Amino acid sequence: MSRITVIIPTYNRADKIEKPIRSVLDQTYEDFMLIIVDDCSNDDTESVVRSICDDRLVYHRLSENMGAAGARNEGVRLSRTEFIAFHDSDDIWLPDKLEKQMNYMDTHPDAGMVYGRMRVIAPEKTYEFPNEAISGDLEGNLYPWLLRRNTIGAPVMLMKKNHFEEIGGFDVSLRCLEDWEFATRFSRKFEIGYIDDVLMETFFSEGGVSKNTGGYYMARCKMLSLYKEDIIGLGLFDEIVMDIFTRAEKSGVLPQVQKMLMSYMSGRL
Repeated sequence: MSRITVIIPTYNRADKIEKPIRSVLDQTYEDFMLIIVDDCSNDDTESVVRSICDDRLVYHRLSENMGAAGARNEGVRLSRTEFIAFHDSDDIWLPDKLEKQMNYMDTHPDAGMVYGRMRVIAPEKTYEFPNEAISGDLEGNLYPWLLRRNTIGAPVMLMKKNHFEEIGGFDVSLRCLEDWEFATRFSRKFEIGYIDDVLMETFFSEGGVSKNTGGYYMARCKMLSLYKEDIIGLGLFDEIVMDIFTRAEKSGVLPQVQKMLMSYMSGRL
């Protein structure tokens, strides 16, 4: 049996998905299976996936659209391996990503997850994240840091499957930042390791969740309400509210976000 299941959720990415799949199949670490979870695409995604011949590749189509969080959870349900990793259908893994992560997990048995840096390629600039500008901890007990800021994206996560199941998977009510909320919840219970190398390249594209302004603020407000007691206990409440409101003001949606946050904090949402 393979040691890792790699899960790629996808929706209408027929024009992009082949390169991400190839970047997984071309890994130097080969002991894995790859599940493509098609979130009810209405383009040629299925034909593109089925045209790739590799015994490690499995195509699974959902019966209804569930969003990235639900599609990832379904992929984990289908898996039968000790470790799981997630990829996105428009990003590229570097060839030694899995090898570096499995070497880390095999030598750090107390870690429940390991991640690394990503190279972000946007129209206006290219940069690495996390980088030297990050002042918080990058490994170990990351819970206090992740309450404030996200440094772990789903495509750089590799973790123990039983830990994923123990904390309940991704929050399917979120259509944005579901990886941040998941990492925060995961870090409350398990240690997280860090590899100080670029493991993947991610591309900002039109229609991606990075453009989902409404979903972003809904997720920020919900996370603040979910972790309110710990945030207040750590003295982070004012800092986080100020960050949300400052970003909302720059986006021109401050009144709407203030109203949304009040609804979440009062329990109406």
